[in-house]
Amino acid sequence: MMGAGAIKQDVKAMILTGLAGLVAGACSIAIGEFGSVYSQLDIEVAQPKRDKKRGGGGGQNKEEEKEGRPSPLKAATASAIAFTVGAMVPLLGAPFIRN
Repeated sequence: MMGAGAIKQDVKAMILTGLAGLVAGACSIAIGEFGSVYSQLDIEVAQPKRDKKRGGGGGQNKEEEKEGRPSPLKAATASAIAFTVGAMVPLLGAPFIRN
């Protein structure tokens, strides 16, 4: 927002830039978090299969295993919301901008 304000003294351009940064950042963070947690989930799903092949028995039943697994969608949503809340801080000052 400050960069846009330095180039062009237009309040609407600054607010639009802030909103664009908010949306782009939230999407970027959410996609990265989804990929990270999905990788972790994939590893956790594959581990019991590896243990079974090696002959080690896992004492947990399937319901207990599913409860402890991470949710990529929940993690992505939480990260996007957290980023959005943080990115709203500069936008809260927008009403005080004067030409």
